[in-house]
Parts: sequence; C-alpha cells; structure tokens
Amino acid sequence: MVSLAYALPLLMLASALAVRLSASRLGPFIARISVGASAMTLAIAIILFGVQLSAESGRLVNTGLGLFTLYVDWLSTLMALLVSGVSLVVHVFSVRYMQDDPAYTRYFMLLDGIVAVILLMVMSGDLLTLLLAWHLIGVLLYFLLNHDTRRPAATRYAFWTLFTHRFGDLPLLAAVALIYHAFGTLTLPEVFAAMAAAPNTTTLLGLPLAETLGVLILLAAFAKSAQFPLHTWLPYTMDGPTPVSALMHAGIVNSGGFLINRFAPVFVHTEGVLLLAFAVGLITTIMGSLMMLM
Repeated sequence: MVSLAYALPLLMLASALAVRLSASRLGPFIARISVGASAMTLAIAIILFGVQLSAESGRLVNTGLGLFTLYVDWLSTLMALLVSGVSLVVHVFSVRYMQDDPAYTRYFMLLDGIVAVILLMVMSGDLLTLLLAWHLIGVLLYFLLNHDTRRPAATRYAFWTLFTHRFGDLPLLAAVALIYHAFGTLTLPEVFAAMAAAPNTTTLLGLPLAETLGVLILLAAFAKSAQFPLHTWLPYTMDGPTPVSALMHAGIVNSGGFLINRFAPVFVHTEGVLLLAFAVGLITTIMGSLMMLM
C-alpha cells in the first residue's frame, strides 16, 4: 500500500507525456487526460492519508538507487491530499477557461508537470530529491507564468520570479551540504535521528549546526513563500494565467511552511531562529495588510 506513494508524481508525469503525444489526435479533448489523472491522484492521496492515520510512524519507500526515496508520514500524506485536491479543482476550471488559448496543450503539460514536482517535493524522503523538486518548481513556474510569450511583461515578471526562487535554492543547497558533512547521510529520518542524538554538533567555523541549518532553511522558505524582503515576486505572478495563481497556493507559496514543518526536528534544537521566523512573518503580514488597504 505504501508503494502507492510513487504513483502520485508518476501518474501526473505520465499525464503530461500522454497530453503531448495525443495532442494532434485529440485536440482540445486532451484536457480530459489531465483531469482524469488529477482525479486518480486525489483518490490515491486519500487512500494514503487514510492508511497513515492508523500507522504508528512514518515509513521510507526507496528505489534502491539512493535517490527518489519517499517518506510516507502524516505531514507528507496531508500535503499530498491538499495538493491533489487543489490540483483537481484547477484542472477542471482550466478546461473551459483556457479553451481559446493557442497553447492549450503546452499549458496542460506544464500544469501536470508542476503538480508532479510538487507531489515529489512533499513526499521526498532524502535531501537530494527534496532539493531537486524544490529547484524544478521554480523552473516550471517560470514557464507557466510566461505562458503568453507574446507579452514582454509576462516574460519580465516570470524571469524575476525565477531569479528570486533561484536565490532561495542556494540556502537549501548549503544546508544539504552541511548536513552531509556533519552526519554523512541525506535520508531525512536518519538526519533527524542524528540531530536528536547530537544536538550540540558544530559545523564550519565552530558555528552551532542546528542554528545554522535553521537560518538557512528559513531563508529558503522566505524566498518560496514570498516573505519580506523576498516578497516582490508574488504580485507580478498575477500577470500569468488565472488558474496558475490558484495552483500557487497548493505547494508553491506554502512550500515554505512545508519546509519549516518538515525540518521541525531541527528547529526544536534552536533558540532564536523561530523568533526570527515570527518577526519576518509579522512584518510580512502587516505590510500585506497595509498594501491591501491602499
């Protein structure tokens, strides 16, 4: 039953491929493939979430390659349920909303692709898979926001979004490197167990590892979730297709919150890092409220 976890991203990737291969034959009916795959993904996510509710702990599922390991626990199955649910709504809405768009096929390919990558991110069981999915989300989001290539503004705003997301990749890459240097493993449960066993571990220049990792993870989360001062890319995304704006709340903007929750076993060994997160979140909230009023 746990092996169904691989079906979540693979089903959406297969849908993207099927849409591309069937475009010339099915025309606008290719949307049915995407909607059907999204519905099946939601059904699988519901099953996994139901199974995990009765489980005592999370479980790792791996391919034996050391990469693309998945971690089936309460957080990953809950996020998969949220992502697949919003994805189905966005897919159904897009069928008619985008029907007159000349790049109808490309849109559904990218939509399926980014949902697959988001699902891979929330289900990641090792840091390399997490880092890969984290990076690909920004790349695919660039192409979705730049869907209307005839508009220079869309290209400019999509590039600024891509640049900001790349800035958020660097702290996470540094965190992964420090974790491997300290513990010699990239598997999430093993990392968390090692951190719990040696919470006072130091890293380069004698810095406390937990605090350093906490700051790096926060910086990565701030970029993805549009927190101050890395918030400027989010308003520009309104220039992209309307369904993409809705999809962004299913694992893109809130991926920063997911990342912090995933690394909760690290943050419990920090002191002032969560206060920094609270302060930045408070500033962002106040700024957003003032901008809304104006």
